[in-house]
Amino acid sequence: MSDVRTWTLIGSRYVCKDKWIGVRADTCLTPDGVEISPYYVLEYPDWVQIVPLDADNNVLLVKQYRQAVGRVTLEVPAGRMDEGDDDPLVTAARELAEETGCVGETLKLINTASPNPATHANKVHTVLVTGVRRVQDPVDDPQERIETVWVSAAEAVRLAQSGELVTTMHMASLFLGLIEAGLMQPPPG
Repeated sequence: MSDVRTWTLIGSRYVCKDKWIGVRADTCLTPDGVEISPYYVLEYPDWVQIVPLDADNNVLLVKQYRQAVGRVTLEVPAGRMDEGDDDPLVTAARELAEETGCVGETLKLINTASPNPATHANKVHTVLVTGVRRVQDPVDDPQERIETVWVSAAEAVRLAQSGELVTTMHMASLFLGLIEAGLMQPPPG
């Protein structure tokens, strides 16, 4: 039998709350009677991470500036689920079109996970999109200047392994998408 048990939430207050993030300070009691306060929880909207593959199984990646690290990063396309969005596939199709001007023939939800269960209350949904092709210009958004880059599946894996793809969660989505598409072998076992 496991000794790992849930904590009791005694109270909670918001330190910050707006449309982008909520920072909650919880007061918790462990099963051993230890009070932990404050325990900070970050509340973000759920978001989607997209693994887009064209007819030749090339992967569409995006480059964009990221303020937190102060540099341009290489990532899979991604975006937040707006209030009222309840279908990650719809959000993925919208974000792919807005950011890259592309659409896909098939969209498949392949995973829903927590970005960091210790601190984040939201979920991230990984969506595999196949048959991707460009049909329009991306939406012009001065807050989000994005450059698209097509690479082979093998090159995408190399970029992740070399550290050129820097976002851990994006690497996980990329690998899950490539495994689902049969372009990468899952680890044995």
